[in-house]
Formats: sequence, structure tokens, C-alpha cells
Amino acid sequence: MHANKQKYLYQHIANDISRSITDADYISGQKLPSLREISQRYAVSMATAIKAYEKLEQEGLIEVKPKSGYFVLPQLIQTIDKPEITRPKNKPTNVNVAHLAMSLITEARHPRLIKLGAAVPGEDMLPLASFSRSLAGVARRHWKALSRYEDAQGNESLRKQIAILMRDSGYRCKANEIIITNGCLESLNIALRCVAKPGDTIAIESPTYFGVLQVIENRGMRALEIPTHPQDGIEIDALAKAIKQQKISACVLIPSYSNPLGACMPDDNKHYVVKLLEKAGIPLIENDIYGGLSYQTPRPKSAKSFDGSGNVLYCSSFSKTLSPGLRIGWIIPGRHFENVRYQKFLDNLSTTVLPQIALAEFLERGQYRRSLRQSANIYQGRMQQMQRWVAEYFPAGTRITHPQGGFLLWLELPNHCDSLALYQQAMEKRISITPGKLFSAQGQYKHHIRLSCGAVEGEQAKQALKIIGKLVGT
Repeated sequence: MHANKQKYLYQHIANDISRSITDADYISGQKLPSLREISQRYAVSMATAIKAYEKLEQEGLIEVKPKSGYFVLPQLIQTIDKPEITRPKNKPTNVNVAHLAMSLITEARHPRLIKLGAAVPGEDMLPLASFSRSLAGVARRHWKALSRYEDAQGNESLRKQIAILMRDSGYRCKANEIIITNGCLESLNIALRCVAKPGDTIAIESPTYFGVLQVIENRGMRALEIPTHPQDGIEIDALAKAIKQQKISACVLIPSYSNPLGACMPDDNKHYVVKLLEKAGIPLIENDIYGGLSYQTPRPKSAKSFDGSGNVLYCSSFSKTLSPGLRIGWIIPGRHFENVRYQKFLDNLSTTVLPQIALAEFLERGQYRRSLRQSANIYQGRMQQMQRWVAEYFPAGTRITHPQGGFLLWLELPNHCDSLALYQQAMEKRISITPGKLFSAQGQYKHHIRLSCGAVEGEQAKQALKIIGKLVGT
């Protein structure tokens, strides 16, 4: 059996059993199925079954008793509470995060750092080798394409493949509805510029991705932070109340596996929010960059899938799933299409042509979907590992989220903690984390941090978390 295929199989089995333990299908002290039963149940070799159980042992989920079999160990994670629903102040706020954000981003790029806070995937999680071969082949066969500008809307073949990919999110569209951008952040920037003006109020989740705050700040707009549930996303009643009380020009949300919470709005909530904003005449800008990294299949529906009027401007990219350096994203702007296309043209004429052609071929061969499923499967195992180590090494009073997709974990630390000071202490140990203050225009979340299992795993992650836990406890 191919090595990568075998790795995927034992990882899948380990994650499946891990879910059963988390869901209490197997309880503490219970004997697990024998290796032979696992081999038969999943139609795999005994060697693969052994590797799956070895992985669960390494993660501290099970133990082997000589001549007796494998048994479930007590789970520390079950003793840790989730963070409370956030309660930001109900007033629009001027945003001032740019300096802090750029400072932290610059520092976190140091090559010798253990990147425990960066929302980036590791090289081992990306199909870089196979995509590089596609890119090299395209450069040989389509070198004449370098002599022209690509259409501002983007390469047609790529747009056709993205239209096919969008079906996974529940939204069916045509290639001519899509505009290619230089990453998701450009999509968000253009979308916000097209639906709001300086001085306007933008409703956002709280906490939210600091890139959204930077765009709002750059455009001279104000942020209205809405209470957000750590599991289910933005509080729909609080959003409805804010719409009645405030003049809101747009709403920016990450409905599926938000950054930094990892929250995923239930489909009913997405449908409600889309219709609520549509009725109020408020455009919804949806960032769906993590939606494809769901631990379950099918992936969650996008908010765009409930849009019947073109009021949702859908933004995404391949930065978290294929290559951050590729800088290819897309936007489906609905009724704002012409304005968005013109703004894209004004900004940079078009997105680089050869990577678009290579990506179109890569998607057409089906390699991207396979890589996506394998990555999500591995992230699930890493996330469960990280949660268990936090439970083991961090002091009492720590709360953690329970994401079902992506690779980001949000921690609420004991009240006395200062996450900015903790960040500086961690940097002295060559470990990067992301302080919570960065995710709020109001300067909230001073005793919160964001962690990532995207680029760190195994013993390195374990030792780094042990160090951070000790720093929090001092």
C-alpha cells in the first residue's frame, strides 16, 4: 500500500475512535475492540490497525495492558469548560490594531520560532510538491501567457473549477459570477469598499480575525462588536437587536470555523442571518476560508447557499489549504458584481496568470479535494492532542474552545493573566502565540490567546505548550 494512503487510513481510524471516546461511546476504563476486530471493521491490515492504536496511545487516549488488550484512559479534556459567550460593549468603536498587528506578524516570521500562534498551515500539510509540478508544466506549455494581462475577472478555466468546488458549500453558481483576487484579504477589502464608506458602522463577530479589523481601520470605518458563542458563532438575537438600535452599513462574518474561535454557525442560524440582513438592506460579507477544513463530511453549508437576492458577498482563498504564497482567492459578489470587478481592475488590473492556469489544472485532476480531506483528518487529531495538553499543563480556570474544523484554538486564561505580557515571555522562549487583544476593536480579551496546530505538532507542540502553561501559572 502507498505510504501516504496508509498514513491517511490509520489517521482516519485513530480519529474515528478518538471521536467515539470524546462522545462517550467508549467510557473511561472500557476495553476497546481487538486489533483483529479493528482490522476487519475498517478492512485494513493488522499493521495499519496497530499504527492507529499506537497513535491513540501517544495522544494519551488509551493504554495497553499486557495479555488483556487496549483500554480507554480518563480524559482530562472533559473537565475543561468552554469560554463564556462574549459580551462586548454595544457601541460602534474606532479601530486601532494596525500597529500591533503588523508588529506581531513581523516578529512571528522569525525562522527559528515555534509558531504556536500563527494561522498558517505547515509545509507538510500542503500538496506543494504536486502543485509545483503542475506549475512547472504550465510554465513550459503556456509561457506566451506572460506576454498579456489576464482578464480582471480572472482566468475562465479556474473560475469554472471554483464554480464546481462551490457546490460542496451548498451554493451552485456559474463561472461568470466569480472574480479571482490576490487572496481572501483582497476580496474582503474590495467587498467592504464597495458596500460602505468612511465613517460607516460595520457589524462583526467578537472576537474576530484581526485582518478584518485592519481593513475596517484602513477604510476609516467603525466596528460594532456583536456577542458571539464559542461553538455556534454570532448571537443572532444580539445581531437583530443591534440592527434595530444602530445604523449598520455592512456585516462581516466567518460563519464556518471562525478565526479565532473556531465556531461554526448552525445552518438554521446562517439562514436566519442571511434573511435578517437581506430584509434590513445590509450586505453580508462572508469569509469562508476555513469551511473546507471540516472534520465531518459533508462540510457545513455556506451562508451564501441561503442567498436568493445577491446580498451576500462570498470571499475565500486557497491560502489555508494549498499555498499561502500562491495568493489566489475569489469573491462571488452577487448584486455588487460590476462594482467589485471595476474596483479589482483599479487595484491591480488582474491576478497573475500562470498560477491561475496551474491551479485550474490541479483542481480539474481532483488532487485538491483529496488533499483537503487528508489535511482536515490530520488537523482533527492534532486539535484533540492540543486540547488534551492544554488540559494537562495549563492552570485551573483555563477554558478552551472545541472546534469541529480548521486548526485554531481559543483559550480563556485565568483573569490575572496579561496575554500581551505572556506573548513577550513566550517570544523569549522562541515560541509565538497570538494575544487576544488583537481580535477586538474595544481592546477586550486581555486574558485570552489564540493557538494553532497548523504548523506545529507532536513533541515540539507538547513541549511548547508545557512551557506556555508554566508561564501562565506563574
